[in-house]
Amino acid sequence: MNVCEEGLEQLDVHTMWQHEALDFTPWLAENLHMLGDAIGLKLEPVQTEVPVGPYFLDILARDADDGTKVAIENQLEMTDLHHLGQLLTYATGCEAQIAVWVAPYFSYEHAQALHRLNEWTNESIRFYGVKVEVVKQADGNPAPRFRTVVYPGGWCEEATLQPGEMDPIKRKYAGFFWPLLAKLHGEGFEERPVQYFDHTGRMFRSNPYPGIRYAAALDAAGASVKLSIYMDDKEFTKRIFDTLKDDREGIEQGVDAGSAPDWQWHRPDRYAFATIGIWREASIEDPPRKLEETRAWMLDILPKLRKVFDQRLAGILESQ
Repeated sequence: MNVCEEGLEQLDVHTMWQHEALDFTPWLAENLHMLGDAIGLKLEPVQTEVPVGPYFLDILARDADDGTKVAIENQLEMTDLHHLGQLLTYATGCEAQIAVWVAPYFSYEHAQALHRLNEWTNESIRFYGVKVEVVKQADGNPAPRFRTVVYPGGWCEEATLQPGEMDPIKRKYAGFFWPLLAKLHGEGFEERPVQYFDHTGRMFRSNPYPGIRYAAALDAAGASVKLSIYMDDKEFTKRIFDTLKDDREGIEQGVDAGSAPDWQWHRPDRYAFATIGIWREASIEDPPRKLEETRAWMLDILPKLRKVFDQRLAGILESQ
């Protein structure tokens, strides 16, 4: 098993899986043979979203050769203490003797922690750290692959980020958003917006309404500028969204967004949030000139969007 094998051009994992729980976990459960090949085990799925007290393990599997339980904790971001704690909690709660942590980037400290756990436990207890990557094939299409970072008996330090190092994808997004944020600050947007958990977007609070935010994002769905409504009360969120939607034609005509803008209105029934915005095709992997065009588009549309919605939201929220 060549754990330090260098690969092809690496892409953002979100080009294949936009959401960890909704996209990546189900895909991984259906493709455990790929993960098993990387760590030298024949894995069979047992269950996803396995309850462990009030928490849920991503995937419970077993080794087909001897039936040993395998706890798999996966994420689409760089490793963090939260997921390390989850891995240990879920593995012990499920009485799994093998624990596998899957992530696109491993910090030096987290890889070292798994390595030490392998050293400190008996041979029947095994910890693995496995990188999930998306690489560009010769035909230009993306393809997933797994590379083992930590395994019983060793770890590949070259495959981990060094202390304080930012993962390459996060660095790309920081480079994209920094010039945009500087210009938006001059348009009256706050200097330090809220960063999306996966680095793909930035949200600007709309005082005095903390549940109302404006966002710019560049993710697997493309580039977008949008209004985000997230109230504690699901019915209140629904009421705001529905009131705005009653004036959909006026709102869309009130934003000068060029010819045939792709408006999208989303209000999932299960959750207390809703979004309204405009999308266009774009990717963080675009060449610099196209990325600059996307930034210019966001800078043009976002203030217009806020102006149109602020006028309507003030009346809706003050009447509650």
